[in-house]
Amino acid sequence: MKKVLSLCLLFVASSLLAHEFWLMPSKFKLKIGQSINLQLFVGEDFMGDIWANRKKRLLKLTHLTEGNKRDLTSIALKSDSLPIPLKFETEGTHLLTMESKNSFIALEADKFNDYLKEDGIENIYELRQKQGQLKQPSKELYRRCAKTLIQVGNKYSDIFKKNTQMPLEIIPLNNPYQMKAGEDINIKVLFNNQPLKNKMVVAWHKTATQKTTHRKLKTDANGALQIKLDKAGYWMISTVHMEEVKNNPEANYQSYWGNLTFEL
Repeated sequence: MKKVLSLCLLFVASSLLAHEFWLMPSKFKLKIGQSINLQLFVGEDFMGDIWANRKKRLLKLTHLTEGNKRDLTSIALKSDSLPIPLKFETEGTHLLTMESKNSFIALEADKFNDYLKEDGIENIYELRQKQGQLKQPSKELYRRCAKTLIQVGNKYSDIFKKNTQMPLEIIPLNNPYQMKAGEDINIKVLFNNQPLKNKMVVAWHKTATQKTTHRKLKTDANGALQIKLDKAGYWMISTVHMEEVKNNPEANYQSYWGNLTFEL
């Protein structure tokens, strides 16, 4: 009985840290004129729940192509949870970006410390340690900054590497739809347009039949890293950055969650 209880507690603790957020289209590779259903998920390992309360929490959803920008926010806000229907009339590489409003979470000290260590938020853990705050609970505001790349037909463009000016940007410097399994993709991570150095980044991979795997890597001094796309399938690149908030009764930390999805 004690063993079962311990396992249950471990599951609960783990689930508290299962907070990746990603954009998941029903298809990543299309023909001209085809449609997709776009869904927003929160969870872990490419498994999760539909992002709730979209009408209250979504700030902006944008569709970018070479030379064109379309605001999809009003379409996304028609429902709290139904898939967002989108049709693609032009050939090329398409970029969808989503930014959320701030949400709030409060955690007990131990759970917050575990979360900082799990997600590689070393700057805040070290700050709490230095200030003698490791036994203090947290009050955190957090925002989502997510992207997905979709390929229509056989024409390609450089839209995939556009800096969309979200607070946290994961920018691929290679078009994954022009790559093959086994090649390295170059990634740049920016916060407020400045490179995030020594930042942990997680690369997730799954297929329709294989269990999700992930690797933890770190950016270099220029906020850059290489990720070997060793297998075909679905890929997700994620990172989180957090800063201390001072003189704010609502929260003492602000975090930003970055995510990029595509198919190889």
